[in-house]
Amino acid sequence: MISDLRYALRQLTKSPGSSVLAVIALALGIGANSAMFSIVNTLFLRPLPYPNAERLVQLTSSLPERQLNNVPFSWPRFLAVRDQQQVFSDVAVAAFNPFTLSGRDDPEQVQGVLVSANYLSVLGVQPLYGRGFSVQEDRPGGADVVLISSNFWQKRFGGSQDALGQTLTLDGRPRTIIGILPPALSRFPFNQTEIWAPRPAEVPNLVPAQVDNGAFTFQVIGRLKPGVTLSQARENVKLLADGYRAANPKNVDAPSQAVVNLLLESLVGNQRRTFVVLFGAVGCVLLIACANVVNLLLARFTSRRKEIAMRIALGASRGCVIRPFIFESLLVAVNGAALGLLFAQWGLKGFLKIGRDFIPRSLEIGMDPAVLAFTAGLALFTGLAMGFVPALQAANPDVNDALKSSRRGSTGGVAESRFRQGLLIGEIALSLVLLVSASLLLTSFARLQRVAPGFQPAGLFVGFLNVPPASYEAKPELANFYRRVLERMAALPGVRSAALNDALPLTGAGSQAPIAVVGRDLPPLSERPLALRHLVSPGMFATLGIRLLAGRDLDDRDRTETPHVVIVNETMARQFLGGENPIGQKLVTGMAQIQSEVVGVVADNHSNDLTSPPVAEYFLPVLQRPENFTSLVLRVEGDPAAIAGAARSVLKEVDAGLPLLNPQTMTVLIAQTTADRRLVMVLLTIFAGLAVVLASIGLYGVMAHMVGQRTGEFGIRAALGARPGEVQRMVVMQGLRLAACGILLGAIAALGLTRLLQSFLFDVQPSDPRIYTGISVLICLVAVCACWIPARRAARVDPLVALRAE
Repeated sequence: MISDLRYALRQLTKSPGSSVLAVIALALGIGANSAMFSIVNTLFLRPLPYPNAERLVQLTSSLPERQLNNVPFSWPRFLAVRDQQQVFSDVAVAAFNPFTLSGRDDPEQVQGVLVSANYLSVLGVQPLYGRGFSVQEDRPGGADVVLISSNFWQKRFGGSQDALGQTLTLDGRPRTIIGILPPALSRFPFNQTEIWAPRPAEVPNLVPAQVDNGAFTFQVIGRLKPGVTLSQARENVKLLADGYRAANPKNVDAPSQAVVNLLLESLVGNQRRTFVVLFGAVGCVLLIACANVVNLLLARFTSRRKEIAMRIALGASRGCVIRPFIFESLLVAVNGAALGLLFAQWGLKGFLKIGRDFIPRSLEIGMDPAVLAFTAGLALFTGLAMGFVPALQAANPDVNDALKSSRRGSTGGVAESRFRQGLLIGEIALSLVLLVSASLLLTSFARLQRVAPGFQPAGLFVGFLNVPPASYEAKPELANFYRRVLERMAALPGVRSAALNDALPLTGAGSQAPIAVVGRDLPPLSERPLALRHLVSPGMFATLGIRLLAGRDLDDRDRTETPHVVIVNETMARQFLGGENPIGQKLVTGMAQIQSEVVGVVADNHSNDLTSPPVAEYFLPVLQRPENFTSLVLRVEGDPAAIAGAARSVLKEVDAGLPLLNPQTMTVLIAQTTADRRLVMVLLTIFAGLAVVLASIGLYGVMAHMVGQRTGEFGIRAALGARPGEVQRMVVMQGLRLAACGILLGAIAALGLTRLLQSFLFDVQPSDPRIYTGISVLICLVAVCACWIPARRAARVDPLVALRAE
C-alpha cells in the first residue's frame, strides 16, 4: 500500500505543471462547494438554538389574491386559535417594536419585542438570571418590567448581575429589569432584539379599531404536542380558520387562510430557491473540474498502456495495477480539498461582506466541523470517482494490442477517445448553462437599472424618526413637533426642501389598508379592496420629484382640526374612481373608516420595487393625522450624506430625547433593496467564469493530447503534401465540432434549468435567443483559442522526426 502511494506520488511529480493545474482546478470546485455548504448548512440544516426546535411552528395568514403571503396574525385570530386549538402544547404571541433608550448618554433606538408571558416557555428557554414575566404583568395595567438580552447586558452592564432591579428609561417610561436572557436569545432570529417587554396587545401605533378589526400585526408561534404531526396541526388550524371566518365575517383578515409552518422554514424558507440555484452552480463547477482531472488521468493511462500490459503479462495482479490510479486521484483530491478549504474561507469572507445585512443567520456562517466533514467526504468521493474510470481501463487492457504497439506509449482505443471527448462535451454544456444563467441575470439587472422609479432619488438624504407615544400624547402636540422639525430642517444651509413620509418609495415599507368610495355600496372591511397607505407632509411630492397631475398639494390648511383630505395616485384614480373626476370625491380609508376628500392626484411611482408595476396608493396628511413613526426626507445641494451631522444637531435642538435613526442617502437605501439580486448575479457570474476557464483548459488538454497521439499521422500528411494551414484548420475544426456538440446539449439543458431563475428575472425571458446566440459565439471563440496552440504544434510536425518515432 505504501509503495503504491509512493509510486502514485512519483507519477504526479513527473509532470508537476499538469498536476498543479489539476489540484488548483479541483480546489476551486471543492472550495466553492464547501463555502456554499457552509451557508446552506447554517441556513436550512442547523436547528434553531432551542430545545426540540423541530417541534416549534409559526402561524401566519395568507391571502394570495391580495398578494398577502405569510403575513402576521391578527389579535382576534390569535385569541381564537389559543382558546380552541387541540394540537399545541401552548401558543404564544409577539409584536416587534423599537424603543427609544434615554436617560444615560445620547438617546438611541434599541430593538425590542413585546411578548406574552408564556413566550419563553413555548421556546423552551428560561432567563439566565432573574425571572420571566408573570401572568399579572402580562395583563393591561401590569407593572413596567423588561428582560434584557445577554448582548445588551454585556454591553451596558459589563456582565454584572447588579443589572437586575435597575431601571431603563424606554420611550420616556422607567422600566425595571427583572431578568437577563440566555445567549440563545441573542442569536437568529432575535440577534438584533435587545429589550423584551410584556403585553403585546399594547404595541404602539395601533389604534383599537385596528386591533379589533383584524389587522395583520402579531407574530404567533406554537409548540406541537408530543405525537402530533405538522399535517395534523395544519388540519386543526384550518378548521379553526373556517370557524373564525364564520364568526368574524367583517374582519379584514377573515378571508385569509391560517398557515402553519415549521419555525425555521417560516424564517428562512424564502431563501431556499436562491441557494438551490447557487448550489447547483457550484456543483457544475466541481463536475467540470473533475472531468478535467479524469481526462488528465486517462491521458497518463494512455501513455502507460504498454507498461501496464507488460506488468500484467509478467504476472502482476489487477489490484496492483489499479491501486496507483486510485491513489493518484485521491492525492489530487486531498490536496485540492486542503487548498479548497482556504479558497472557501476567502470566499465566505467576501460573501458575508456583501450579504451580511440581508442573509438570515449570516453571523453564524463559518467553517465549522460539519463543513470540514463535508469537505473530507467530498474529497474522498471525488477522488474515488475520478480514479474509477482510468482504474477500470487499467483493469481490462488489451495486452496483445498494447504489446504489439511499436511506440513506448499507445494511442489508446476508440472507446477511450470517445469517452474523453464526451467528458469535454459535458464540460462545455455545463459551462453554457452557467454562462446563460449569468447572462440572463446580468441582462435583467441592467434593464432593472433603466426603469424610471417615478421620482428622483439623487440628492436625497433620509433618516427615520420613532417618537415615543409618551413624548407627545395628544395628536396636535405631535403634529406641532413635526412642523417644527420640518421648519428647522428646511432652514439648514444646502437644504432645498424637507418633507416627511412614513413609507419611502422602493422600500416596500408601505402598509395596505382597506378603502371604499362614498356614494357606492359600502362592503364590510373583509371585502374591501386594499391600497398602500402613506402619511406625508406638505411638499413631500416636490421633494421626491413626483409630479402633481391634478388638484392641489397638501398644505398648512390640513391640520388636526380641519376636515380630512387625501391625495391619490393615478393608478388608484383609474382603478377605483373610473372615468369620474377624482377631485372632490370622498373615500373611506383604513380600519378606523375615516372619511376623507380627494384634493389631488399625483403620478405613479414604484413603492415596492422596480420589478412590480405601480399599485394603488393614497396619501394622508401627517400633520392632520400624525403617527409616531415617519421618515425625514431632505433634498440637498451637493453630497446628501454630508448633511447627516447637521440634521442630528437640529433634531437634538427640537427634542433632545429623540435620535435620528439610520441616516443615509436615498441611493444607498435603494441599492439595499436590490442587494439580493446583485448577490446572485455576482456569484453566478463568478461561477460561470470559472466554468469557462476550466472548460477551456479541458479542451486544450484534450486537443494537445490528441495532437501528441497523432504525431505520426500529421507527419505522413505533411510528407504527402499537406500544407501547415490545412493541418491547423483540421485540428481547430475538430475542437469546434466538440464545442458545437456541447453547445447543443447545453442549450437544451439551459432551456429547462433556467426556469429556476424566473423569480430573479425582469423583462427578459429564460429562452431569450439573443443571449443563447451570444454565449454560443463566445464559447466557439474560446474553443478556437484553446485549440490554437495544439493546432500550431500539429502544423509544425517534422515528417522525418514523426516517422522515425513510429
